[in-house]
Amino acid sequence: MKILFIDSIDKSLTEVAVLFKQHGCKTALTADPLQALKLLSKHKFDVVITADKLEKTSVFNLLKAISIKFAAAIRITIQENEAISKRTDNYANSSIKQVAHYVFEQPLDNRAILATVMALKDSCKAINKDVIVKAVAAVKTLPSPPKVYLQLNAILKNSSTDSEKIAEIISQDPALVAKVLQFSNNAFMQNGKPLTNISDAITKMGVDTLSCIVMTAELFSYQPDIPNFSIVEEQLHSLATARFAATLVDVKLKQDALLAGLLHDIGKLVLFEVDKALTLKYFANQARTSGGVELEKRIFSTDHSQVGAYLLHIWSFPYHIIDAVLLHHNESKLMKSKFGIAQAVYLANSLLKDQEPSPEFIKHFALTNKLDKLKNKAAKFQ
Repeated sequence: MKILFIDSIDKSLTEVAVLFKQHGCKTALTADPLQALKLLSKHKFDVVITADKLEKTSVFNLLKAISIKFAAAIRITIQENEAISKRTDNYANSSIKQVAHYVFEQPLDNRAILATVMALKDSCKAINKDVIVKAVAAVKTLPSPPKVYLQLNAILKNSSTDSEKIAEIISQDPALVAKVLQFSNNAFMQNGKPLTNISDAITKMGVDTLSCIVMTAELFSYQPDIPNFSIVEEQLHSLATARFAATLVDVKLKQDALLAGLLHDIGKLVLFEVDKALTLKYFANQARTSGGVELEKRIFSTDHSQVGAYLLHIWSFPYHIIDAVLLHHNESKLMKSKFGIAQAVYLANSLLKDQEPSPEFIKHFALTNKLDKLKNKAAKFQ
């Protein structure tokens, strides 16, 4: 891997840069942000790692520029610990996470950074292929990242968060409120009194389900004109996958499972906009065959999992979410790690589509005796 280190005046990244070089990575080190941009223009770096204090510009501004001009690079930054950040009025963590895939805190654990980056090698190669980058670049209008949902996701990790604060965040966007209530009533209120405000929705459905609906409403506010493709059906399937996947993991992984489930098919909104003729060809062939990712690869030279993962990379999502999207049709790779959000999304997606999960996957994770129960559970989310 090729890694560019953008260091501070006190050379805080020197040791970690040496460690990466010792492990076979090609590295470059500079303390000048302008020089860093020039190096990025000349060389294709896989990863950029910045110190927390730079000359001439802020970390946020630099990473924002890199995310626009050199979108394929994985962006990592080092941040002072929370106590120091508050004393020095440093940049907000939430802002940094809009442009960085990973944020590590001082004091540094250099080997943890090394392990994290090296683990990204395969994913980085899989989603930064020229065919994927060009496919996404060819789409004139891309869906936007779900900003309100990400705000909710951040505050839900705070145990003191109350429903009024949640309602306040959602209500910042009146158009979103209308979409959330409309979708909530369509999906959950076939019987009973319709929901008329966000507070009622929180009481009726709970915070987790409502957050899912916020994400769904935000993502699908983008309405591509794709023949033979139902946005409504895609919304409902994404929501069901998220809710089902969240029940298959440990409670501490629940929010990430919800997020990965909601996003697992986001690549379809881009892939089917790349070339109208190819899309029509895909759906014509799908009607005669089982379709799926193999047909997508044959026609588009890529598939919605790869395109979706690259889109999340552009949006600066962390790579454990990106991997869940990338691998949700790749059970052989899922079996190389323990059961987590990626495996839960694969299983939920398969069962909700009435598809038999891979026998090897079921056997590997000791689910044989649980499969019938899981199928019955899936039916409750359909």
